[in-house]
Amino acid sequence: MALFEKRVHLKPYEYPDLLKFRDAIRHSYWLHTEFSLSGDVQDWYARTEPHERNALKNTMLAISQIEISVKTFWARIYDRMPKPEIAEVGMTFAESEVRHANAYSHLLDMLGLSGEFEKIHSIPAIIDRVQYLQQAQEGIRSSDNRQFALTVLLFSAFVEHISLFSQFLIIMAFNKHRAAFKGVSNIVEATSKEEQIHGMFGVELVRILQHEYPEWFGAETEDAILHAVERAYAAEQRILDWIFERGELEYLPRHQVDEFLKNRFNNSLRSVGIAPAFTVDETALAATRWFDEELLATKENDFFNKRSITYSKKMKSFSEDALF
Repeated sequence: MALFEKRVHLKPYEYPDLLKFRDAIRHSYWLHTEFSLSGDVQDWYARTEPHERNALKNTMLAISQIEISVKTFWARIYDRMPKPEIAEVGMTFAESEVRHANAYSHLLDMLGLSGEFEKIHSIPAIIDRVQYLQQAQEGIRSSDNRQFALTVLLFSAFVEHISLFSQFLIIMAFNKHRAAFKGVSNIVEATSKEEQIHGMFGVELVRILQHEYPEWFGAETEDAILHAVERAYAAEQRILDWIFERGELEYLPRHQVDEFLKNRFNNSLRSVGIAPAFTVDETALAATRWFDEELLATKENDFFNKRSITYSKKMKSFSEDALF
């Protein structure tokens, strides 16, 4: 039976390997209440300049708004791929997206900035990104399975693997270079690992579809993907323009963020068998290598085994088995 053919009985699973993604999220489970953010509040008022506060505020607004605006995809995937194992993964992912949004909005609440959410609809960069991310999911309502396959690819490669990672880099730079905002940096570490797992699941679905329906993935599909890349990159650039509207960070120049973003686009394209679309300044990219080295696994299998985690919950020490 193919991915789109309904199976009523729970077992035997047809795609048992997909359940490793469900289990990976379960192993990494966390709540924002487990992280101390009191030091972050002190950093906000005592250790940051106005342009840094603006960049951090805009970054957290962008993350929390996107998490809640466009991340209902996984909750609905079973409607189109009616396999119980896919339902288990999809619903597990959907719950984690809610946790992500809650975490970043919580720090904004603590800083007295929750009212900023009411201004979201007056920010062109946010509106533009929400629109392009929603367009990437349009196929979920289509009865055309080929169109839905393209939707899975676009959502996995460009939403889960890219849309928030430049913002993750910005937040982590405060901790890396200023030893500030440790609490929210811990949340970024936890969030980024889960987003990476979400994207890896989607790419795995694409690979299954490429095997089951190879005729769907020809030149026409590749052209559609590359067009989507152009649209996505432009929208992400506008988000960065808005984040750095009052000045870039001295320890994370905008050019480095741009090259980091291009590299993630290229990696996502490679993961689905398409040649990179961007030329990357390797020198600038090298300055951000620490992000991948410190936060993300170098091999896919690392996400599915318990491993050492550098962040702490409630600022306490935990064994690796207790965390991931």
